[in-house]
Amino acid sequence: MTPTPLMSNILLVAINARYSHASHAARTLLANLGALAADAAILETDLDITPLQIAEQIALRNPRIVGFCVYLWNVRLAEATARILRTALPHARLVAGGPELTPGYANAALFDTVVIGEGETAFRNLCLSPTPPANTVTAAPEPLDALALPFDYYTDTDLAQRTLYAETSRGCPHRCAYCTSAGTKLRTFPLARLLPALERLWQRGARQFKFLDRSFNAPVAHACAVLDFFLPKATPDTRLHFEINPDHLHADILGRIAAFPAGALHLEAGVQTLNPAVAAAIGRSPDTAQTLCNVRRLTRTGAAVHADLIFGLPGEDEASFAQGFDALIETARPPEVQVNILKGLPGTRLLRDAQALGLAFSPEPPYDALRTDAMDFATLCRIQRFARCWELVRNRNRFPQEVAQFHAAIAPGYYRAYSALAARIFSGEGKLFAISQARLAQHLREHLEHGTAPPSVL
Repeated sequence: MTPTPLMSNILLVAINARYSHASHAARTLLANLGALAADAAILETDLDITPLQIAEQIALRNPRIVGFCVYLWNVRLAEATARILRTALPHARLVAGGPELTPGYANAALFDTVVIGEGETAFRNLCLSPTPPANTVTAAPEPLDALALPFDYYTDTDLAQRTLYAETSRGCPHRCAYCTSAGTKLRTFPLARLLPALERLWQRGARQFKFLDRSFNAPVAHACAVLDFFLPKATPDTRLHFEINPDHLHADILGRIAAFPAGALHLEAGVQTLNPAVAAAIGRSPDTAQTLCNVRRLTRTGAAVHADLIFGLPGEDEASFAQGFDALIETARPPEVQVNILKGLPGTRLLRDAQALGLAFSPEPPYDALRTDAMDFATLCRIQRFARCWELVRNRNRFPQEVAQFHAAIAPGYYRAYSALAARIFSGEGKLFAISQARLAQHLREHLEHGTAPPSVL
């Protein structure tokens, strides 16, 4: 016998990257529906699902309005589901919103309405309207003092099994050319409402939070107040994730970070490049020596520091990237360095000016760079293999003794050495994905036994 599905007039569809993530966007939309929230629900899933399976789950609930939360990782899945729903649920009004959707979105016609910008008020108005508005609605930034906070919509199961997302601010004061938040007005949620809401989550047992703020360390006073809220509460199982801009690190924030117990804070520090000219051209601080110094200061606290570097930035060749990578490892020694290829995200200055800058990007998510003014496709692929090798061997900390031996032999030429190791693995496996840990360990042992002097890769 088929169970009776939960019916709802308004259905918010959140396709998360994995089960352990809980959709903050769907919950904040639900929290701000006002009286309509009683007749609304969230359908939450992850990428391990087909469009037909999602469409079936939606159709079983027979909603009047279906709202898709659209991101880089789920846009094609949402679009394919919308195509199916046009036949399977023809009476439903399909609405899409999220950071992936910008003016000129090519597939807007798949939905009745596409919301560009912050969507709480716009979506509520759509649900109240008896007829669909124009296909594209541009929403103004929300007044954060009027928004309902979504934290009470996290269930006990969410608290026990999933990462809880939160935000203390929206927008970003910086103008990074690769970022969808560049130059957006920075606004903060009032602490008088934010901190009691976080307190309720804490009293329910929440100990792991991932904050969505684009640059948590701005403004300084607001960031300090949030850190002061958590500092006296910190327990051995507390884990707080913040994204910070190491170009600007105020002493008051650094002091508070250092006061937390070891491991309580996970800091994602967006270094991106250590080439001053490249940094200036993309809207970052050209004082990369200060940036590197700040990362080193962070790693000397008890925080787990995850530093980000981007390869493929305009004006940066392989030699420059290698020099920056080696300097970051040798000088700051962050526990984790994430190396990512440049992406041409919709709505960013780099995508808009791609032709003039000599850049070319894949038209398919995640919009990886295919060519830059300083790197051809083959070079980008080779660095991508290096990045994958670094992730598998160093970041995941599977072989601590072997990596320590490796680093002692290769310092400070980390980029060349890991590029050589990546070439060895690629030669033996024909790939750098879906490799067992045992095979990876064998390649690393052979590399150590037969010498670590790398071939010329630059």
